[in-house]
Amino acid sequence: MTVAQRKKQEHIVDHLLYCWQIEDLVRAAQFQPTVLQQWAEQQAEAEGTDPAEEERWLLGVAHSLRDSGAVEQGHCSEVQETLMELAHLHELLLGAMADATYKAAFHVAEPFLKELAAKSEREVHPIEQLVIGLYGWLVLRLQKKTVSAETESAMVGLRNWANELARGHLRVYYGK
Repeated sequence: MTVAQRKKQEHIVDHLLYCWQIEDLVRAAQFQPTVLQQWAEQQAEAEGTDPAEEERWLLGVAHSLRDSGAVEQGHCSEVQETLMELAHLHELLLGAMADATYKAAFHVAEPFLKELAAKSEREVHPIEQLVIGLYGWLVLRLQKKTVSAETESAMVGLRNWANELARGHLRVYYGK
């Protein structure tokens, strides 16, 4: 099992954030297989996974990015499919399943989503907006940039909603 597979079974939003990070790393490596193979080996060693599986997955991400025309920006097919799956799950949790905890977490995060959407160049589903917000926050933190108290507060709401989405994903897709 790869790190990505494990993350998908543990916390679907973490899985997406991990995939977005990998897409950025693939682009930074300029799609060079030797660099990606070396990174996969290091990842497998650090995470206790199979190096061959990690390499296959990582090279598959690179191939998918190229095939989908996402060499400079955009996402591989796995990420696109997961975003669509979560958009459907979001509607299910709000609608037919009427998950009160999920609905409450979403409503707390909604004002921050609207702020993020106002800054966006294109209209995206709330689920994608969630991942955009969390990924942007993570990148800022990795770069050791100052994050305002207001943004940190908004991220609490987004993280809580992400956690409820992940719980819903586990319940619906894995019966947990």
